[in-house]
Amino acid sequence: MKKTIFCVFILCIIVCHQTCSRAADSVAKSGVRKSILAGSWYEGSKAGLTRQVDRYLDAAPTPGSGNRIGAVIAPHAGYEWSGSTAAYGYQPLKGAQYKRVIVLAPSHRTSFRGGSICDVAAYETPLGEVSLDRAVCDALLSSSLVQSLPQAHAQEHSLEIQLPFLQRTLGEFSLIPIVIGDISPGDCVELANLIRPLLTQDTLLVMSSDFTHQGPRFGYVPFKEDVRKNVQRLDFVAINSILNLNVREFWAFTDRVQATICGKNSIKIGMMALPLQTQVEFLHYETSGDKQKDYSETVSYAAIIFRDQPDYLNEREAELLLNIARKTLTDTLEAKDVKEYTPPNEQITPPLRQKKGVFVTLQKEGMLRGCIGDLDAEQELHKTVARTVLLSALRDQRFQPVQKEELEKIDIEISVMSPQTTVNSWKEIVLGRDGIIVEKGGRSALYLPQVALEQGWDVEETLSHLCEKARLDKDAWKSGCTFKTFSAQVFGETFNQLNEDTK
Repeated sequence: MKKTIFCVFILCIIVCHQTCSRAADSVAKSGVRKSILAGSWYEGSKAGLTRQVDRYLDAAPTPGSGNRIGAVIAPHAGYEWSGSTAAYGYQPLKGAQYKRVIVLAPSHRTSFRGGSICDVAAYETPLGEVSLDRAVCDALLSSSLVQSLPQAHAQEHSLEIQLPFLQRTLGEFSLIPIVIGDISPGDCVELANLIRPLLTQDTLLVMSSDFTHQGPRFGYVPFKEDVRKNVQRLDFVAINSILNLNVREFWAFTDRVQATICGKNSIKIGMMALPLQTQVEFLHYETSGDKQKDYSETVSYAAIIFRDQPDYLNEREAELLLNIARKTLTDTLEAKDVKEYTPPNEQITPPLRQKKGVFVTLQKEGMLRGCIGDLDAEQELHKTVARTVLLSALRDQRFQPVQKEELEKIDIEISVMSPQTTVNSWKEIVLGRDGIIVEKGGRSALYLPQVALEQGWDVEETLSHLCEKARLDKDAWKSGCTFKTFSAQVFGETFNQLNEDTK
């Protein structure tokens, strides 16, 4: 009940913020948080910093047009190391209209629970001051999980480092700067509930994070050979769970490998706050080792953006498809007869009546247990899911049929496919975004968008494995192949489990 009241309070502030500007001014904090990075982590003068940021932005590719970007993951090392990667995430924002930016940034020097908002009126960089949205900041401070700890901000770089890129791409905006400390699953849910109503059409969410820190200096040396390749594989598994907006999977993986992804808590909160109708695009990845040609001490950086995708299924529709799959599988195995479940007619929304390709993946304790799809579905989506879950469980020739005794250990994941597009060259393929079909000489094979990142493959490795899957020579992709791509909305039974675990 308290959460509901507080979220309503936040929404009221959003609606009346402009009309209550005088009241907000009366409680505005004085003081400015001065730059601690100018002249070291980035250029110290206005002209020098402008040139530096613009140079990175100009070098980053301009993406094609797309839906509104609601969130970004960007790195926070010194610009010499991560500025080029950050530019990939910020370049698509040029010209966009945002009135407000929420930055979730990790605490590197101070241990505390929840979030902390600096008790100032503005942040300063050589490019000028960025005013805080004090009305919303003060409302957030009403939560027991948000406080104002001076020591959390005094020497923290992960938030300030984002501001010059935001200033150069967005111009004027107000800031909600939150440094994130330690969180439990319950804290993550509560903080996401506070952030979610703030994510209006004129608000951008930034999650500040580097990825794997490998080397003795970081106390993390999981790899002593093929460091670059193995670190990338590790990062790509984490990034894949981000692309699927699967907070539980991301949390479990980072715990299992003791990941040194410093902004992992910011990412968890941001992922949980975003709607399921979000398309995630993985734009760029590199490491500090790439620049210094030495991987004994290396930090990874990634740029990821989150776009509105109204054509995607919403949470309620996705949950219904998962229920259809689960009930169909359970009823069939218990009755030893096919029992394709059809929900009440009033629950079947127009998107669930569309004819779309579907893959259903079954995992048992984290291991593949079956996966079959229907690319050219002739039935409505909800019926295709019911039929395909049984094919995956009972007709995948790589595995023995699933037995009733296994049901409690089986997790179901559904991939709803977009139409296929033929591309001119394999170089147009974007890992993490594109599912891939390769065709040659009457043979073909398919990988879902998540496969390459789950395996830690680059494009060339992915195509080699895909050709072998099609019973072609592994280098067949280099000449004479036709490539088709598609996207997929992927969701599974574990998507909302973090929330359920904490009720």
